[in-house]
Amino acid sequence: MKCTIAKKKLVKYLSYADTIASSKTTIPVLSNILLDAQGDTISILSSNLETGIMITDSIGVEEDGALAVNGRKLLSIIRELPDDDVTMHADVNNRLTVRSASTRINAQFTIAGVSKEEFPEVKAQPEGEYIKISAESFKDMIRKVIFSISSDENKYALTGIFLEKDDDGVNMVATDGKRLSLVTRKGNSLGVAMDNFEIPHDGVIVPRIVFSELMKYPFEEDTLEVGFSKNQIFFKYDNIRLASNLIEGKYPEYRKIIPVDRVSSLSAEKMFLTQAIKRVSILVDESYNQIKLSIAGKGLTLSSQNPTLGGAIEEIPIKYEGEEIDIALNYVYLIDCLKEIDSENITIDFKNAERVITIRGADEKDYINLIMPMKLNA
Repeated sequence: MKCTIAKKKLVKYLSYADTIASSKTTIPVLSNILLDAQGDTISILSSNLETGIMITDSIGVEEDGALAVNGRKLLSIIRELPDDDVTMHADVNNRLTVRSASTRINAQFTIAGVSKEEFPEVKAQPEGEYIKISAESFKDMIRKVIFSISSDENKYALTGIFLEKDDDGVNMVATDGKRLSLVTRKGNSLGVAMDNFEIPHDGVIVPRIVFSELMKYPFEEDTLEVGFSKNQIFFKYDNIRLASNLIEGKYPEYRKIIPVDRVSSLSAEKMFLTQAIKRVSILVDESYNQIKLSIAGKGLTLSSQNPTLGGAIEEIPIKYEGEEIDIALNYVYLIDCLKEIDSENITIDFKNAERVITIRGADEKDYINLIMPMKLNA
């Protein structure tokens, strides 16, 4: 294999591929990225056996061939080269030589690799047809829920985003057991006729890494294509193909968690509330990340206590009619969801200090966050 490619392109492509290649390193070959040059096209592939990516581009290919090399090391080398074309040459001994076309440096790097035959196959095409959807609308949905995904591998079904078809729209749900985020988009908002958008089973659980990767892509054209096989999901954008196994397991019946018996409700300006939370949380006890919300009359008092450093207290105006109440919450959970609410004003509904609270934007009926209160520290 011998080919030449622009440095900036190569850095971008290797960055995308290395995220997947480095996500699971128990099998040495999976830390590699496959470079496959054929005709006038290079394909850059990586896989962790569950998720795979293939990126293709037209470049100058002098000799056909393929070689898999350590993606992180190759990326580190390419990043340090000048912003000129890069030449890569693989020999019969599975060694990759890298040089810059720049006349400003005279450097050569050699990396030992493995043959294409040792590299796992990356399936990049669904069994059915791709469906085109709005990339920005889909990314906006991901952004509004991804922070609520569980990082606990013991709760495997919660380590992804639940994607389901709902009447004339699509739902995305994420939860870690202590908070839950749900966003809905109608078919017209996603730019797709829902009759043509079929999601397998009663919904699918998509691994975090897939949606994290999609969030990186610039999407200069607002079109993303999605397809499904029985146990896989596929995305296509421009010259990028992303495929992943779906997470097996039953997702919680989240609709039963969303409360309907709200007793009290407060309204506040999102900006004031967010800024107050950030100030009060500076001195928070980081073992708990707990702040207290004391609600009474027309005021909301936020406070934190730290047995070592001290504490903080701040009051902001709100609209509220109801009994005085103290609620303890993880401030990180509050900040995460407030950041993704588009409305200038938010509504917090609750029944008591022990039951889950709901947070919505005043003008957003299609987005809701639930947070479980904490036991109030003395």
